[in-house]
Amino acid sequence: MVEELLTDTKLIPITKPLANQLRLLAGRLGVSVTSLTEEALEQVLRADTLGSNVKGAVDILHMAQVHRGAGLIIFQRAGVSDLFKRLYDEDSEGLLDLWYRSGRWYAAYLSNRLNGDFFNFFEQDLLVSWNLDESEILVEDVVVYVRLTSFGMSREFTDLLVLYTRGFFEELGYVVSEEDVLPGLVSIKFIKKLK
Repeated sequence: MVEELLTDTKLIPITKPLANQLRLLAGRLGVSVTSLTEEALEQVLRADTLGSNVKGAVDILHMAQVHRGAGLIIFQRAGVSDLFKRLYDEDSEGLLDLWYRSGRWYAAYLSNRLNGDFFNFFEQDLLVSWNLDESEILVEDVVVYVRLTSFGMSREFTDLLVLYTRGFFEELGYVVSEEDVLPGLVSIKFIKKLK
């Protein structure tokens, strides 16, 4: 019986600190290290069949938890674009101010919620939550370059994205230095304000 078990397994060497962390986690969860490890490896294989990887899956899970905590909801872009166009036609100033304040609030929320580099998080967040085709945030000392692309994005939706992004960075102490905006194409250079 024991020999059958041994012929059906393989030893995979891992570092001692990682083995200790797995042992502690398994104990906390009340499962064996073997079952925890098997489940983790099965999820690695599952993520691969979905065209992803475990890091990407965990990052998306983390983003979903942050979104839930912030009260964000996701809608289909076509329906929201039509809604925003109607609201924009009625009260563009009020709607733009609302999105600017939303960006400021979200920056304050992320500053308190995340430990460390939230620019990378925000880059991926914009890509997912705004359904963008491309999102890039480059930080060079006190300068931040933001480039956002969404093919087919309306002028109104683009304006909201710009104000949201501006509010986000201004809450963090940045000011707009340069801005180039076309429908669906956003390029903004922010500079950190000196105290």
